Amino acid sequence: MNDRGFGKRLAQELPRWQKEGWVSSEGRQAILADVAVRQTKVVWASSLALAGALLLGVGVITWFAAHWNEMNKLMKLIFIFLALTASHVAHGFCQTRSALPKLAQGMAFLSVLFFGAAIMLIGQIYHIDSHFPDGIALWAAGGLLTAWLLGSQPAMVASITLAALWTWTEQFDFRAMNWPLLGYLALAAVPLFHHEWKMATRGWGALFILWMIGWHAQPWIGVVWESHAHIRLFALQVLGIAGCWALAQASEHPFARAVRTDFLLAALVGAFVFTFPDFALRHTKPTGDLAPWLAALISAMAIYTAGIIRLVRTSDLAADRLRIGIALAISFALLLAVEVIVPRSSGLPALFWNAIFLGVLYWISDLGIHHGGRVMVNRAFTGFSIWVLARYFDTFWSLFDRALFFMAGGVLLLAGGGWLERRRRALLRDFEDRGQP
Repeated sequence: MNDRGFGKRLAQELPRWQKEGWVSSEGRQAILADVAVRQTKVVWASSLALAGALLLGVGVITWFAAHWNEMNKLMKLIFIFLALTASHVAHGFCQTRSALPKLAQGMAFLSVLFFGAAIMLIGQIYHIDSHFPDGIALWAAGGLLTAWLLGSQPAMVASITLAALWTWTEQFDFRAMNWPLLGYLALAAVPLFHHEWKMATRGWGALFILWMIGWHAQPWIGVVWESHAHIRLFALQVLGIAGCWALAQASEHPFARAVRTDFLLAALVGAFVFTFPDFALRHTKPTGDLAPWLAALISAMAIYTAGIIRLVRTSDLAADRLRIGIALAISFALLLAVEVIVPRSSGLPALFWNAIFLGVLYWISDLGIHHGGRVMVNRAFTGFSIWVLARYFDTFWSLFDRALFFMAGGVLLLAGGGWLERRRRALLRDFEDRGQP
């Protein structure tokens, strides 16, 4: 929910509530004051400080590059040391001034930039020839330490971005599994648990998902979607991510609230991939023992079951909606288990996946309608629109002449899009008529 939109809507509704006798004048003022305190603060000052830090860092690095050959090794090391020291001293100075907290964050971000420049420059000074992603990993570790010691979200965001670059180069370029990233994720979670850094926490969740996607770039699994081991691993990942979402959804901790959106989106995208009839039909025959896959399935199923049980226990939904949700959750897990155990031999599993996917979208939209959740309704309509497009292209592409395909598709999509937009707007107007924010 948009905090400012909520505050504006509340300010419009409270006079009517006061007139109806639902709230007192004192209560009205107290509500507005409480909402004003909890609303998101303006971030212009922080953005300008970070932009200034970025420009200053680029300027210093550019100056070094322009005069690099004019300096001896000792002078180069002194300048690197002074740049790092100056950024930390500036951070400490800004922290002691109550009017400069945003600038202090900019200095912390600048220190991360200087640390990366120091790694590259020292490597050049001493002609260090090494696996270059290791330098990115060291840079990310330095950013993490800076964020931890200085309590800086911008430094944490920079560190997570560098860790994502490190993981990308290791797993997608060099095709090597980046196992050390698990240690980084564990260490990064510590300050994120103690600070309500929503942006950095969402970056942490996205980094974890990127690491899992990187498994599919490994040569021992298969580069293309033709290995059944590849499909099995993907199904296990979707099941595990769905379980992590359920655990996070049932928690009120700020860390869990921040990552659950990314985990839910990843689980839904994974389920959507299985709705394609041709998915996994060109796989190689499964080889090797099934026992390790069953053990992995049991582990993922345990995480998923624990999350669903905890979610059900903390739910305040009506009994009928709760039963529908439980049935969808069980069907979702069973379909993934089938994908792990039995290789696809036809497009029949896709039929069940399409039914489950539409059922989940209906359930999400129903919850949004009954709880006044605009975001949930919009997401459900967006998901349905994407599903319609996907089914149109993978079903009718081979049935029509190309020109007829595009003309008929244009007419259908225009009509369907218009109808969906009318329904969405009608639901949102109904929210407004009922006075829901």
